[in-house]
Amino acid sequence: MVKGKVWRWAGLAAGLLFLIGGFIWFYQVCFKVEPGPLLEETLQRAQQAESYRYRLVAELDLGGKKRNWVRVDGERAPGCYHFRGETLGTPVEIYQIGKRSYTRDPVTGKWTVIDGIDLSQQQLYMAEIDPLSSFQFKSGAVPTLAGKDKVRGRKCWVLEVKPEVESKYLELWWEDFTYRFWIDRRSHVLLKAEAKACSKNSRDTKLTMVVEFRDFNEKIKFEPPV
Repeated sequence: MVKGKVWRWAGLAAGLLFLIGGFIWFYQVCFKVEPGPLLEETLQRAQQAESYRYRLVAELDLGGKKRNWVRVDGERAPGCYHFRGETLGTPVEIYQIGKRSYTRDPVTGKWTVIDGIDLSQQQLYMAEIDPLSSFQFKSGAVPTLAGKDKVRGRKCWVLEVKPEVESKYLELWWEDFTYRFWIDRRSHVLLKAEAKACSKNSRDTKLTMVVEFRDFNEKIKFEPPV
């Protein structure tokens, strides 16, 4: 009988420890967040990813008149990328497979094939080819927790930061950047990023760029279009 009581107390103690551990885990995942370390970890993992797919939408506000700048779907893997959509209303589709690029003519639909060129080494289509490059910034900026949200049904922390950007191209034309990042609360995976900025030439001109990410480190196969 004494032994039975001992086992019951041991079981209760184990159950209590389990509940406490579960509560601590739940608190860490759902309520506690340190914006600085979380953003650093998330961006580092995203930039080190071997592959990913994305949807990029960039919009210009010209004194209250909205205009679509870029709207593309893309995918990247080591040595390869592909995106298709529209830039300033013009259809665009490009493949880069190794050192060979394929560009689709928006009028005829025919492909132009060029060897020995990698468009990612040029400023043209930089955001469309590598959207993560637009979200690199200099150290020193302190992110804050802007709230909670959902992306594709997944619960996210929303972090906001007003940094100095790394991109010389963006820095040349834009200023007053505000970035927001939607980060999965469980896995710390980047699901969505937003950049807002004002034109250096006209304060009435504003940029909003939104990128949704998925399939980090998934196997992506690229087939030449011709």
